Amino acid sequence: MMSGKKGIVFLLAALMALVTASAVVSDGSDASPGMATGSAGEFKDGKDGTITFLVNNDTGGEIEATFKVYVDIAYGDITESTAANVTMTQTLADGQNTVKISFSMGDGDHTVTVTASSDDATFDAGANHFTLNISVAKSIWSNVTTYLALIAIILIVVIAAFYYIRTKPKAAPSTTFTELEEKKKAEKPEEPARKSVGTERRRYNNKANDSAAKTEESKPAPVQVEKKKAASFTELEEEKKTSKPSDSSKKIKYVSSRRK
Repeated sequence: MMSGKKGIVFLLAALMALVTASAVVSDGSDASPGMATGSAGEFKDGKDGTITFLVNNDTGGEIEATFKVYVDIAYGDITESTAANVTMTQTLADGQNTVKISFSMGDGDHTVTVTASSDDATFDAGANHFTLNISVAKSIWSNVTTYLALIAIILIVVIAAFYYIRTKPKAAPSTTFTELEEKKKAEKPEEPARKSVGTERRRYNNKANDSAAKTEESKPAPVQVEKKKAASFTELEEEKKTSKPSDSSKKIKYVSSRRK
C-alpha cells in the first residue's frame, strides 16, 4: 500500500517537471527577432551609400544575425542560387539594435531588398525582410573614360580657338589715319619743347662772334700808315730837288774821308 502511494507521488512529480520543461521550451521558441523597414541615405554613382534599419531581439540573449542585400531582385524571386550583392553578419544584443549596411550601386533606379536570418533564432516571417526603391544619379567623374574624353574635348576646343584667332584677318580700323595719330599724340606724355635748328644756329654764331671779338680785342692794335696823296709831276720834281744834297756837302764829305 505504501509502495503504491510512493509510486503515485513519483509519477505526479515527473509530470510536473515535464510540464515545466515544456513551458520553458515553448516560451523560448515563441520569442522571435524581427526588423523594421529601413531608410536609405544618399547614393551616388561610384560612391557608397548607407541603409539604416532597426532590429528587435526579444529572445532574452545575444544572437548572431546575417543580413543580405539584393539589388533589383524581388523577395519572391530570391532563391538559394541567387547571389546577394552584399552580405553582413552582426551580433544583436537583447532588445532593440540599429543596423547599418553600406554599399555602392550604378546610376539609375534600383529596387533593393534586405533579408535577415539567424542560426540562433528564427526571424518572424513578417519581419525578416523589407524593400526600398533607391535612385542613383549619374556622375561624369565616376567614369575614367568619360573624364578623359572631356579633357580631350576641352583641349580640342582650346586649340581650335587659338588657330582661329591666329588665322583670322585683322579688321580694318574704323578710324582714319589722322585720328589715330591724334590719339597717339594725346596718349603720349608731353615733352619739353625742342629748340628750333635756326635758334640753335643763331646761338652758335653769336657765341662764335663773341669769341672772335674777344680774340681781336686781345691783339695789339696795328700801326696805321698814313698814305700820301698822289702829287703832281711838278711837285715830285720839286721834292727831289729839295731832298737832293748840295755839291758843297758832297765835297766836304769827300775831303773828310781822305783825311781819315
